Amino acid sequence: MSPKKYRRQIDDLGIEGLEIDVSSVDNAMKTLDELEEFEKILKKIRYNVKVDIRKIRMDYINELHEFETSSKNHGFFHRKKSTKKLIKEKKAIITHRDNKIATYEQIDDLTSDYIDQIEDSKIYVEHTIKGFGDKIL
Repeated sequence: MSPKKYRRQIDDLGIEGLEIDVSSVDNAMKTLDELEEFEKILKKIRYNVKVDIRKIRMDYINELHEFETSSKNHGFFHRKKSTKKLIKEKKAIITHRDNKIATYEQIDDLTSDYIDQIEDSKIYVEHTIKGFGDKIL
């Protein structure tokens, strides 16, 4: 899946404008359930992003291997390519790979940040719920 689609999935969750409502035990429990659901979805997205990154790396390893194999063969008119040209082509492949992976890593970082924020929010909500229980006792 493309990074844009992952970003759209994250935006569609509505995490950015989420308000933590702990005004009552019921609201706090409902908020905690929502946070756990968001966390579950984000972890799945992060997992899929990491799988995509691994696939991209493998594809480029194969492409570099094919490049190495084909560069040993002679070029057009049976001339050997210059070392400078070979290095330039190899760098272009690596740069393209790194740029492609960078967009996925941004999504990975975003999901990790959201997951961290959700975990912190869950701790806050759980302490608030516990506080409600302490008031009853």
